[in-house]
Amino acid sequence: MASMQKKSLIATAAIFCCRFTGLLREIVYTSLFGATGALDAFLTAFRVPNMLRDMFAEGALSQSFTSVMSKVEKQDGAQAAWGLAHRVSSQLISLMVCIVAIGILLTGTFMQQLYPERARVVLHTPWGAPSMLCTDAAYRGTRTNVDGMKEVIFEAPDELRGFTETTCIRLSVVEKLEHGQKISLTCAAEGVPLGVTRLEARSFMGLATDLCRIIWPFILLASVSALCMGALNVFGVFGLPNLASAAFNLTTVAVGAGIGWLIDPTFGADALYGFAIAVVCGGAAQVLVQLPKMRQKGYRLHWDIGLRWNGRWLEFTDPAVRRVWLLMLPGVIAAGITQTNIFINTAFALHLQPGSVTALSSAFHLWQLPVALFGVAVGMVVLPTVSRMTLTSGGEAGGEIAGHLAKALRFVALFAVPSAVFLSIWGTEIVSVFYQRGRFDAAASAFTGNVLAAYSFGLLAYAGMKVLQPVFLALEKPWAPAGLAMVAFCISVGCNYTFVHIFGLPAMYLALTTSIVTTLNFLFYFLYLRHLLGGMACKVLVPGLLRICAAGCVLALGCWLVAEFCFASFTDWGFFSRFGALAAGGILGALVYGGACLAFRVPELQAVAGRFLRRRA
Repeated sequence: MASMQKKSLIATAAIFCCRFTGLLREIVYTSLFGATGALDAFLTAFRVPNMLRDMFAEGALSQSFTSVMSKVEKQDGAQAAWGLAHRVSSQLISLMVCIVAIGILLTGTFMQQLYPERARVVLHTPWGAPSMLCTDAAYRGTRTNVDGMKEVIFEAPDELRGFTETTCIRLSVVEKLEHGQKISLTCAAEGVPLGVTRLEARSFMGLATDLCRIIWPFILLASVSALCMGALNVFGVFGLPNLASAAFNLTTVAVGAGIGWLIDPTFGADALYGFAIAVVCGGAAQVLVQLPKMRQKGYRLHWDIGLRWNGRWLEFTDPAVRRVWLLMLPGVIAAGITQTNIFINTAFALHLQPGSVTALSSAFHLWQLPVALFGVAVGMVVLPTVSRMTLTSGGEAGGEIAGHLAKALRFVALFAVPSAVFLSIWGTEIVSVFYQRGRFDAAASAFTGNVLAAYSFGLLAYAGMKVLQPVFLALEKPWAPAGLAMVAFCISVGCNYTFVHIFGLPAMYLALTTSIVTTLNFLFYFLYLRHLLGGMACKVLVPGLLRICAAGCVLALGCWLVAEFCFASFTDWGFFSRFGALAAGGILGALVYGGACLAFRVPELQAVAGRFLRRRA
């Protein structure tokens, strides 16, 4: 267990650098472009290839490859393991080239289906009419102009403040209007009263299509990087592969800001083309920083497609390669369920007010930070260890694996519980400190803070899921969790449709759907693993988990008192005041939580304290 904790902490330190630089990248985005339709278009364009990267490369493929390569390295040695890496990487690159080409060709059609159809607004007002923030306009029908663009015509007694020739409206808003029916319109970015329809500055579907076509090659580079990460994990290298993601983030910011400034020094919507190019450059940097370490471990660049023609069809020359792909196929569904939900949230958020996609993305990066620091790190260490356990124990390692997982889940919960408390109670304050600057204002902080609080309810389950997911691949039992993930997927679609299209609720309910589905998915995984292993060492897991939750309740009470009496009008303060107050509150909260853990005798914290006291003695 001590070895697992040590390796997990090494991976955690590297992942922290990765996530921190990723947070800096998001801060640059929101500061330059704000919570606007333009940034929504960029994040939507990036979401399409990035979702495939998370599901296919860094999820299922990386984990299945690590599991099989660990067994090959233990049974046949390092040279056989690198031979497997050559064949899988050659097949992967060939496949990714085809996927990138198809993706570029189909992007336009896909964006047309994803984006709600919009039409330009034509507003007829009397000459000399006063300019108002909101006006009641009469609907006069829809037409198609000479350029083939749809236009919606309104008559209003007042001019609209902020109205331009590119102002547009979703066609779904006017579909049920009758000729002459009045509707309240505004172009305001914030403070829109209920019952008032907010017009959009322009339609960003064309921008999203162009950006997505530029970004598509990123999935090829990211897939190769994920394969490098899996290979290095097999040989006990956990720090550098995660630092490679930091190289991606820093490259994206530096190159994107430079090219974006050359395109548009004011950083308007066109400057996002520079950041799209920078995403591809960052993917290349992510691969290049790992190659020297792989060469040191014995890797030599070699092309081996690992296929042969037997007269009727292609077949694999190496059974281990075939096993990698067979494990990967159900893993695409099982490991990528959360990313699929996020993509679904993006599609539904495009039907909500502009800035909803940005709020979901910004909040999700803050939500992922504690998960990545501990859940992903522990899962990364658990996979090769459990894979070797299945070999050394002759397939009868159920009790040993269950005990190992129980301690891993308890270790993750020690950090996930306080993280969930902080994000749920201080969501707006945390968003304000990280993002509120430039064009990202106090209203955007409050909006994103509500989304972050909704995400936080699923944080503990998401962290636990990251620990349990790789175990199914190590046990070579991936199909059952894949089926369970499909059930969760259907629940997600149903909840999102109900919240958005039936009740018209804001983006925070999309985040709440993700929390609900993630919790259900974790319970499915836990119960099925308990069935496979004959138990999950609940006598080890449950008492420690209850003590951690009790300490979390004490922390929640303290955080609520601080928010109620010390953080009033927090978003109106200056940056240094906000930063200092949140830092002081965080230190106080950590002391309260640590004291509560010691009082409730949480095993992990007692072990650390005992080790520290022995060293001092």
